[in-house]
Parts: sequence; structure tokens; C-alpha cells
Amino acid sequence: MEHTLIFHSIDVAKRIQKVIDFKSPPLSLSYSQASALLVSDSQKEITQKELASKLRLEPATIVTLIDELERLKLVKRVSIDDDRRKYHIALTPAGKNKAKQIKVKTVQLDSFLKNKLAKQELNNLHSILTKLTVALGEWKGGEK
Repeated sequence: MEHTLIFHSIDVAKRIQKVIDFKSPPLSLSYSQASALLVSDSQKEITQKELASKLRLEPATIVTLIDELERLKLVKRVSIDDDRRKYHIALTPAGKNKAKQIKVKTVQLDSFLKNKLAKQELNNLHSILTKLTVALGEWKGGEK
């Protein structure tokens, strides 16, 4: 059976996750944990709410994710202006090191894959992925 767009996309995503292999040592992280570290590393200051938005996660999910990263001593919550209800998420030195390792792995794979495509193919792929991302944000689950 020929792949549908959906199953083909899922297959590509699974292959990328397998090849990038965040779950094995030395990283030993879930995709969500790795993503949270990268987003936190790319922002000077980021709140839990902002991190949840960037990762497209529910607030309750981000709390659990940050708890896990704190337990691993990769992030810490820093109070904002003595308001105990609001926090910035800051990487610890160990978190910065993990983020650096993640960047190295992702840049290597990104370069490898980009070298497999002609410049026009790469431009087309970027355009198509952007268009599909927007369309997915508009989809209402088949409701009319």
C-alpha cells in the first residue's frame, strides 16, 4: 500500500527520532526534555508559560516536564521579582552542557540530510513544511 502523506510523515519523524537517539546515553532524554532544554538555552529568560507555548504543551504538562528536568539537575526555577507564583526557567551548568550536546547532534544530522537534497529541493521542502504546519493549525478535526 502506498504511504499516505500522514503515515509517510510519521515514518520520517520516527526515523529522525531513532537516528538522533536522545534517549540513549550520554543524553538519556525524551524528545520533550531535549526540546525544552534547547528552547530554554535559546532564550535569555523564559517563563513556564512561554516555554509551554513554544513547545505547544499544556500548562500541567510543562510543570511535570520542568519537574523532571529539575530532578535531573538540568534546570532550576528562578523567582521573578520576589513573586513566588512566577518563575523563569534557567539552565544549570549540566543543562547547558546537555543543550550543547543536543545542538551538536542535531546540527550534524541536519547537515547530513541537507547534503542529500539539491538547493531547490531544500527550498521546496521548507516551503511545504511551513505550509503544512500552518494548515495543521487551522484543521478542526474534520468538523465542518
